[in-house]
Amino acid sequence: MLWYRETEQKLFEILETSNHGLSKPEVTQRQKEYGLNQVAAKKDSIWKVIFEPFANAFVAVLLAAAIVSLISHEKLDAIIIGIIVIINAIIFYTQHYATLRVLRSLKKHSESRVRVLRDGQSVTISSIQLVPGDIITLDEGGRIPADVRIIHTDMIQVDESALTGESVPVRKHASTLNSEKQIYEQDNMAFQGTYVLNGSATALVVATGIRTEFGKIADLASGEHDKSPVQAKIDRLISLLIKIIGGVVVLVFMLSMYRGIPLGEAVRFVLSLAVSAVPEGLPVALTVIIVLGMRRMAKKHALVRSFKAIEDVGLITTIATDKTGTLTKNHLTVIEHWNSDDSIDTLQSAHHTIDTSASQIDPLDIAIYENVPRKTAAPSRVYPFDVALRMSGAYFAHEKALYIKGSPEHVLSASATTKTIYHKAESIMHEMASKGYRVIAVAKLDAVEKAPEDLSVLHKKPQFLGFVAFADELRPDTARAVKAAHAAGIDVKMITGDHYETAFNITKAVGIAEHPSQVMLGSDLPKDAVALQEAVRTHSVFARILPEDKYRILQSLKETEITAMTGDGANDVPALASAHVGFAMGSGNDIARDAGDIVLLKDSFSTIIQAIAEGRKIYDNIRRMLFFLLSTTLGEVITMVGALIFGLPLPVTAIQILWVNLVTDTAMVLPLGLEPAEEGNMKRPPRRPNEPLLSRLLLSRMIFVASAIAIVVLAAVFTLNADGYTTPEIQTVAFMALIAAQWVNALNARSEYVSAFRRVKTMNKGLGIGFLVAFSLQMLVMFGPLAHVFHIQPVAISTLLLWAALSGAAVLFAGELHKLILNKKAPK
Repeated sequence: MLWYRETEQKLFEILETSNHGLSKPEVTQRQKEYGLNQVAAKKDSIWKVIFEPFANAFVAVLLAAAIVSLISHEKLDAIIIGIIVIINAIIFYTQHYATLRVLRSLKKHSESRVRVLRDGQSVTISSIQLVPGDIITLDEGGRIPADVRIIHTDMIQVDESALTGESVPVRKHASTLNSEKQIYEQDNMAFQGTYVLNGSATALVVATGIRTEFGKIADLASGEHDKSPVQAKIDRLISLLIKIIGGVVVLVFMLSMYRGIPLGEAVRFVLSLAVSAVPEGLPVALTVIIVLGMRRMAKKHALVRSFKAIEDVGLITTIATDKTGTLTKNHLTVIEHWNSDDSIDTLQSAHHTIDTSASQIDPLDIAIYENVPRKTAAPSRVYPFDVALRMSGAYFAHEKALYIKGSPEHVLSASATTKTIYHKAESIMHEMASKGYRVIAVAKLDAVEKAPEDLSVLHKKPQFLGFVAFADELRPDTARAVKAAHAAGIDVKMITGDHYETAFNITKAVGIAEHPSQVMLGSDLPKDAVALQEAVRTHSVFARILPEDKYRILQSLKETEITAMTGDGANDVPALASAHVGFAMGSGNDIARDAGDIVLLKDSFSTIIQAIAEGRKIYDNIRRMLFFLLSTTLGEVITMVGALIFGLPLPVTAIQILWVNLVTDTAMVLPLGLEPAEEGNMKRPPRRPNEPLLSRLLLSRMIFVASAIAIVVLAAVFTLNADGYTTPEIQTVAFMALIAAQWVNALNARSEYVSAFRRVKTMNKGLGIGFLVAFSLQMLVMFGPLAHVFHIQPVAISTLLLWAALSGAAVLFAGELHKLILNKKAPK
């Protein structure tokens, strides 16, 4: 319904109301029909939160391994795996609760009190009780509680930046508009969630709840969201791992049958092998590392609401940012001023027009006051902004002077000036406007004996003094942060509801755009998806963009990029919810914070860059952890299969493998997840969106290292078997050799490209502590009270040390050789 095109009488007919407001029975009936006046972004159900830590491929594999253990009558294995899954879920729930607690503390009460006409009487009610057809009063400083049509106004001025992205206040009127208008052109409408800066109005409620413009925006954000790119990569890796394990199990079972091993024993063996091939410690390690990353980011004023966001933020290739409140402070400031004569102080004269006694001061007046904080005597009379004249002013009896400010065109044409000054002023005015500035003109009328009734009955033309230009103030660190993003290979685009000129000048100042051709207006956005994708690729700035347009741009970007969106208003909500990572400003609307994945407690674009740097480190550490765990696991599998092929005794028992996977792996893998970022972490391009979690380089290194582990352990088994050692003694030595290989492999995993000997210079205290924990526990198993549990037999220390040293040296040599041979290629 185009409410702005209807007359007041027609509106009353459509909404079946009158100047006396609605009756109590009518209100009751409409509340049943329309519901409460509430809007909220879609939230996850309690059941989704409960099942989320279990809803991934890796936990499914662990649960399958637990079932296999039960079938194999290995109850201890099943219990340990079950405990791991539960610990993982508990950590998730704890972090989720902590995040919600902080968000609740940030919440602003969207419910307010509003004056409404009911049964001809003015009453004050809760805003959530409003229904279409209500007549309400809008006062200075108040939040507009519903979408309303203005039917009477007393110089009302509204801040619509939360909805349109435009930081300049909008004056409203009650007249009917004849042609179709965009939301930012509907000057006789006011919308839910915006604010009255000054003045007042009587308005007719035309839409409430989800039927408001806010509600439509929230509905755009309520669709199903794509799976996290990192989670998708992990799921693909786990799917591949399952296929490999399945193939190995079939191969081992066939080999067991070929060697004549009894069926029951062969089944138990292949099931144990399947369980051993799963790195059980990985889910807990990933969860702990992500939670610690979330805590570190919180210290940097970025509250991460979901695990998905912390995983994906390091992969971001494009940042689509709003202007107001993100690149800028959403605070107007005086940028420049021009005096028509050197003897004139235009700013000081503009300061005379400010009514500092008003309860709500116009943002332009605030900007003037902040730039000219000199005290001025109170005016004898103040003239509020006159919509017809496009001027306001103040009279000073002791000076006998009237100061005027207003629309530059109207003030200039109404002033007395020479032709030369007039043409010069016109040129300056157009130059300021072309930069996207909000411009006002200032004039002064001297020798005024008595204050006029209004500004339209002046006895002569005032003297033209000059112009004052305003703009939304840039955040001081924005340009530096944009430069850092570009250095990291991240593209930055600005999407705003503001004007073309303003959008270009802001982005030029911060380094996003260099030429006006990089700016596209919302009215020029192609409807065709292919054409839109090309437009999005070739433009850096999008101006006069509506919320649904912003959503379409984000959807197009997501086709080829890992995209982050920043915003603070309701107009940003669909895009925030659609982006791979949504950054919401902590000072923004509740609905925007609900839609964002990360809430920036410190409203600064630079915080986003810090979050990306942290995300890249976490992503790289996830790769390190996977390499470490999977190379060790692969080494165990190759060792077991090799022993079967060559007719050797099994190198380790099932419980020894479980110890390797759970205790030693976990003690070493957690510190790897806390590894400091490598040098140049934010100087390299982001990883390609379709790049697998483990590159070919890392996969080949895994095979290289795993083969080294298997060769040394099998050599130990073969040698000791030939020397007459018993199977438990052989397993004791092989067990120790496997553990030593793991310890050394952690050094290989510390860097993808840098030698372990060079990487030692970068301190990781956690790795040292992890090694001490793992070493101490291993000594308890080898020589302490746990020896009998793990079937450890007395073996000469020299034998243990020999094979442990050979195993560690082989793993380190394999890793270093692989880096030396293949790291000539640049990082991909």
